[in-house]
Amino acid sequence: AFRRPMHLRTIFFAMPRLVPRVAPAAVLLCACCMHVGAAHSGDGLLPFGKPVRDAYFQFAPGTVYFNHGGFGATPRPVREAMEVWTSSMEAQPTKWFAKGGYHAVLSGVRERMAKLIGANASDVVFLDNASGGMNAVLRSLDWKADDIVLLIGSLYAVFPNTAAWLQQRSSIRIVKVPISYPASGPEDYLGAVRLALRSLSEADRAKVRLALMDHISSYPSVVMPVPELASLVRAETDGKALIFVDGAHALGQVHIDLAAFRSAGVHFYVMDGHKWFMSSHGSALLWAAPEVQLLLEPDVISSENSPGTPFQVKFDYIGTRDYGPWCSMGDALAFRERDLGGEPRVLAHLRDLGQWAAGHLTSRWGTEAVAPANMTAGLMTLRLPIPLEWPIEAQRACASSIGDGLVDQHGMQIIPFTLQTPNETQWARISAQVYLDRSDFEALATNALKLASTCSPHAPAHPEDVQMHV
Repeated sequence: AFRRPMHLRTIFFAMPRLVPRVAPAAVLLCACCMHVGAAHSGDGLLPFGKPVRDAYFQFAPGTVYFNHGGFGATPRPVREAMEVWTSSMEAQPTKWFAKGGYHAVLSGVRERMAKLIGANASDVVFLDNASGGMNAVLRSLDWKADDIVLLIGSLYAVFPNTAAWLQQRSSIRIVKVPISYPASGPEDYLGAVRLALRSLSEADRAKVRLALMDHISSYPSVVMPVPELASLVRAETDGKALIFVDGAHALGQVHIDLAAFRSAGVHFYVMDGHKWFMSSHGSALLWAAPEVQLLLEPDVISSENSPGTPFQVKFDYIGTRDYGPWCSMGDALAFRERDLGGEPRVLAHLRDLGQWAAGHLTSRWGTEAVAPANMTAGLMTLRLPIPLEWPIEAQRACASSIGDGLVDQHGMQIIPFTLQTPNETQWARISAQVYLDRSDFEALATNALKLASTCSPHAPAHPEDVQMHV
């Protein structure tokens, strides 16, 4: 497998920031070293799939990873760039923390990231993860008893958990909008939200303080009609409800246009960097519309955050810690532009491979996808090849056997889970990525069918024998 020399690659990433006067010949040397020994296409880029997997990622030998949506996977160049930021901090801590060292880096990264997502840099702050952004928003708002939080669809657990905490603390009310799966199109979401809001009295609709929705939901995985949903909620609540969008799975998987989202009525949008964008773990962004920024406080109120502190200053320093992961978002963007061919090429591969894989797997398995192709990107949810007439306990055991067997026997990681459709059925969340190609999904289809063929319609003797991958 092709691997660039670590010291040269590290110098290359650090050079524009830390060694601005380095000789041009040295820059050229490092840039040339980045492609030694690799089998590239005519445009100088490695083909997506195994060549990219071997060159840039750090999976254990034999691993074919289909769970990028879970925790991400940091490419070698980004990880080594992250080490440069940590070394800069350790080399001169006072300069790094107190004399504007990392602040200067973040300023440049913020500008580039804001341009990528269609936002003004003044409206963007850095976070450790999307959960921190969600908590910053929900726990900063001035809640009154009987205020309503609208939870749309199958939100990630941190949202209902935090809403339940607010319910105990501030006596708010929670209104959940269930979605019937499989979804046939955007109207399944729009119709459900319209019905839920119109089922409330006029007085209660006026109490809807915040609506929470995904851009791409996690379990099950669906690209949601965010502008249409935001506009609908705003119209049905006479413009009173604030709109929060969880984009944890969106950055690096689909195009984000926050200017368009703001026009539709979105007030808050949070996104992870470590997942699909491939920056270091502990990197995320929160975008907030200017009119709501004064409402917000970060999770940690630091020594730099006295009353009246500006929005970005509050979030940019939350104590002595390693800010390298935030800085690494710029390195991830550089890696994607230089080594992967840029956002359009990456996003097109994820969409095309994801939609092809969903069709191929469901055809081979004789099952179905949780959403149509126009609501699917690189993250897909597919029903596993398990007979629906089997007892639930036997279906669960088979799903567990397929998940365990794929990992243990084939080095393939997927995430089996249950879904009410309306009866309990067994599904899998599966990720496409630049280090995968069609041959990987063909092998996944075959291996899953072989494992399913060993399952029995008889339930396991002991309930503890069943292990669900959630």
